[in-house]
Amino acid sequence: MKPDLSQAEVEALLGEEVRANDVVAARDFRRPMRIGSAQLDGLKKKVNSCLPAIEQAMAPRFGGELALTLTHIEETTRNSFLEGLEDRGFFVQSFTLGGHSGWVYWASSDARRVIEQSLGCGSAAIVDTPLSSLERSLAGGFTNEIATKLSLELGATLIDGECFIEKRILQASIDAAPTDDEQRLSVVLQLSSDTLSCELRFYLPGVKAHDSQSARMDSPEILPEHLNEVGVELSAELASLELPLEDVLNLEEGDVLALGPRSEMRALLTLNGRAAGTATYGRDGEHLALRVEEFRVNPNN
Repeated sequence: MKPDLSQAEVEALLGEEVRANDVVAARDFRRPMRIGSAQLDGLKKKVNSCLPAIEQAMAPRFGGELALTLTHIEETTRNSFLEGLEDRGFFVQSFTLGGHSGWVYWASSDARRVIEQSLGCGSAAIVDTPLSSLERSLAGGFTNEIATKLSLELGATLIDGECFIEKRILQASIDAAPTDDEQRLSVVLQLSSDTLSCELRFYLPGVKAHDSQSARMDSPEILPEHLNEVGVELSAELASLELPLEDVLNLEEGDVLALGPRSEMRALLTLNGRAAGTATYGRDGEHLALRVEEFRVNPNN
């Protein structure tokens, strides 16, 4: 125990300065997430396995130096994609997978720099203006090449679509389309060469839970309607630690107990006192929040 911690150390322990990937969104019970942590890990491996081939195919355009790195992957929604867009200053290439729409997002300034370097034009001053028709065509070809290889690795065939540089036109296109599945797989790739680094964000449709016999057996049966509102107690134990009795007796107000590295911490979930799964913690606005990583309910209990 160390009662004389500085304020910065206390804030670091308590997580006052929350990193971007520590922020979690409140659950929408009408559109629950479909992909569990184990399935998401499998998707990460699939994406990572196809990146070297994409690098090799595209590297000659960048003087032989090109690196693609998977920096983030998660399940998200179509609305989250749209809400994150500015009115302008972006390039979005649309496509279709399995009858559903998907998109690749690229900051227009980054797209222009990559196009210029791939054409051997060198680095020019950053110009934050909409892409020209020629630039949009080249950017669309570039993003579609990566999206096509990603989709094939994930077991789907991509059909090319339109490109957009204004949110209102993209929104109108989505609103005019037939009712679409809301869920998307967000894949963020870092593209790097000797002279540039930028992000490409892919929003892939076709998000499906892994259908296995064990998953079906573990799923609870549909409840009778009159039981839907019955309350149950869901608890989360963030961490536990073992201390010498002497240290426990010497505890004073203001003492800080270090629980371990945040990256390794998992909250244990219990449902009416029974073990039910694990979760990681973060923030939803001003509230401490949990992202469920694994959840299992025995329908016989």
